[in-house]
Amino acid sequence: MLEEASRALPSYALHPATLILFILLIRAVMKTPHASGRLLISIVWLRYVMQAYHEITYISFGGVSINALGSLAVCCVGAFVLRRQIGDLGRYPIILSLIAVVMASGLMNGAVEPMIETVLKWGYFLIVMLAVQDCIRRDGDIRILGLLLWAFAPPLVYQALSIGLGVGKAGENDGSISFIGGYNHEAAFSIVLVTCFAVASLAPKLNPVVRLFLLVVCLAGIFAANYRTSFIAIAPIAFGYFVFGAARAAKPARRILISLVGFIVMAGGFVAANVLLAERLNDVAIAAGETDDLIRPTEEFTVADQKLLSGRLYIWNRYLEGYGAGDDKTLLLGHGPDSWVEPFGVYAHNTIVSYLYEFGLVGATLIVLVWLAMLGRALSIRDWALRGQLVCVHIGFFLLNMATMPFWQIEGLILYGVLCGYTVCMSPSRVRKPMIRHYTPPPKMTKTPDWWKDPARPPELDKSQA
Repeated sequence: MLEEASRALPSYALHPATLILFILLIRAVMKTPHASGRLLISIVWLRYVMQAYHEITYISFGGVSINALGSLAVCCVGAFVLRRQIGDLGRYPIILSLIAVVMASGLMNGAVEPMIETVLKWGYFLIVMLAVQDCIRRDGDIRILGLLLWAFAPPLVYQALSIGLGVGKAGENDGSISFIGGYNHEAAFSIVLVTCFAVASLAPKLNPVVRLFLLVVCLAGIFAANYRTSFIAIAPIAFGYFVFGAARAAKPARRILISLVGFIVMAGGFVAANVLLAERLNDVAIAAGETDDLIRPTEEFTVADQKLLSGRLYIWNRYLEGYGAGDDKTLLLGHGPDSWVEPFGVYAHNTIVSYLYEFGLVGATLIVLVWLAMLGRALSIRDWALRGQLVCVHIGFFLLNMATMPFWQIEGLILYGVLCGYTVCMSPSRVRKPMIRHYTPPPKMTKTPDWWKDPARPPELDKSQA
């Protein structure tokens, strides 16, 4: 069976809060001068709100959920708003090839409906990425990220309500409770908080007090969500901000000093986190010490081994065994989108393992190439502080993929869409240079015309040219 869903917030708290949050959304949208910016803020806000109404949005009509219909609407509206930018997709052959492999795998395995849903998820990603790029090009900077922070008001408010009302989910063997704002699962909610942390750390000209407040709230929210993967993923993002991001706002002569101070702060933070979260991360330390036995036959797993990392090692090996048992076609193109539901009942909690099983060796290779291509763009940025910060965010996203499935969830695709859109615009090949128009004066007459020397014979204009 699939993992049990969390309880939704009670309607007497959820509906009034959503109404107030909708008013705040209108206020943020009105401050955005571009249609692409209004689209970006609206679709991110809409997705985060729909997850709090999962008892409704997960209902299917003809095999298609309301969530899937919402993704279809986002792709259609986004394609219309960004119709002039659609041609830019040709610049991303690896991503387009990956989508083609998803379609080929779905058709080969007769998984048409899951294929359509997966393609719609990638369509959501492309719309977010193109919208971010269009806003940055029109504004000349990344001011859209400051306005995008308003889209994270719903999950933060919903989590506060879930803590205040005691609406949580018991998701761990130790009896701990996850407060996730009435979302379906703690993985999706924690990815939203990681996204908010990343956007808050990247947003320009944000009040330092507001920025620090948001970063602390996100960290506290991830702790309350009780999802260890997010602790690991957010560490390099936090390192990127305090060591590199904070230095970007300083004068060039002080950048190195601020980076050193930030490094010392992060070193102290890692020590404190190691002490406070030692018990929660004990499984990670045990797994790290058993690297030689990570891949082995599932029958060799003891009961204790099957519980390690919340069962992730055991799940990964089951997927690898299922992949290895396939024929030549499935080894190349996999068993099809969402083919894990029947044999396993729980997703792989690792993007590479899942893509290997669902889309074969070709799909797994392409998803890694997407990560490497975007990381390469980040490494090519000339500003060392911005380069360091974006590289750290990419590393954080990569770690997120090693123990959960952000590409299976639209929340993860929103995070990567924002990150890729920003990275592409800041890379040297895509940075827009100001257009400088040089004034060229008309040539001076160095010789007196012959007709001027003979006033008796003035030039006559042809009547047809007069």
